[in-house]
Amino acid sequence: MSEDLPERFERLPAGFRNALPDARRADREELEHEIHAVSRSPVVTAVLEVADAALLVLNPERQVVGFNSRVAEVAAPDDVLGRRPGEVLDCVNAQGEGGCGSLPACETCGALGAILGCQRRGRPVESECLISSERAPGRTFEFNVRAAPVAVDGTRFTVVSFRDISGEKRREVLEQVFFHDVLNTIAGLRGWAQRLERGGGDAARARERIDFLARRIEREILDHRALLLAERGTLVPARAPLRTGELVRDLALVFSGHPAARERRLEIGPPADDVELVTDRTLLLRVLVNMVRNAFEAIPAGGAVDVRCERDGASVRLSVWNAGAIPPEVQARIFQRSFSTKAPRGRGLGTYSMKLFGERYLGGEVSFASSPETGTVFTIRLPA
Repeated sequence: MSEDLPERFERLPAGFRNALPDARRADREELEHEIHAVSRSPVVTAVLEVADAALLVLNPERQVVGFNSRVAEVAAPDDVLGRRPGEVLDCVNAQGEGGCGSLPACETCGALGAILGCQRRGRPVESECLISSERAPGRTFEFNVRAAPVAVDGTRFTVVSFRDISGEKRREVLEQVFFHDVLNTIAGLRGWAQRLERGGGDAARARERIDFLARRIEREILDHRALLLAERGTLVPARAPLRTGELVRDLALVFSGHPAARERRLEIGPPADDVELVTDRTLLLRVLVNMVRNAFEAIPAGGAVDVRCERDGASVRLSVWNAGAIPPEVQARIFQRSFSTKAPRGRGLGTYSMKLFGERYLGGEVSFASSPETGTVFTIRLPA
């Protein structure tokens, strides 16, 4: 984000992990006393009234004892007091028995990290947070979270702001990923054009590479346009008969000379069943390209990525395997928009778009399995 962080705030480092907190909650009498104390505080009341973000006031057990009107933009305001932030925001990871802060996925939650950091250190902490909503399936809220301590009647509370930064994150992706990839491809295009201009024995090779790189630029532009349309709900799949054998050949062609495949191998596992589907060829290829690219990025030089196509009853299963393993706390958040283990900004669209395209627009099922013993496999299952 471009916004400068106020000096009094400490930013959580990228890749941090929370130690899951005590699940104890205040009893009813204690909670009512805290709500009353906060409601009578002129300082807290003033802060709640002037804030331009959704604000929650939390007690030491992280239960809400005060909030402002902006909370209605992200939650149901009639069911806030006494609950924890993830429960207020209908986070999918707060629906279990222990509630907000009790699951392995919570170990990488930016909101929980900011709140606990503020409570433990007694100073303001800022982070970013991704919350997949139980109330709006398929939607991920992207928040800038700031937590600051405030004392009322001798009790230390935590004021937490949730500011929606979804638009900013989308601009970051456009700037950091799209522009980066397109400019890198254009640099390669210019290099081969210069070879062609000089002439010599590799003119045919240069023409071939120029055509290949031009098509890659076109594909990058179309991919980002499709993602924008998909998120708006206006993408219309172009369904037509498709042989999976052709699809796998197209996939291999995409990664011939692709930067992600440098010093790595793409292997088509035998036997590759050739099954006919009625689907959107371009969208399905995008799903598989993201699976393969993520797999290449997860393995060291010299490693291999295995692609398989198998008939499975009335379905066809396309899977991409690599030898790496995804940590358990990351697995729970793998399909969230903008969540990435590779960079603090401008990433996290690959797995998200797999789920978005593969399930919402292709009618399939996208899943994964990962362990240190068996590696990681991403799968899309479609009706044959």
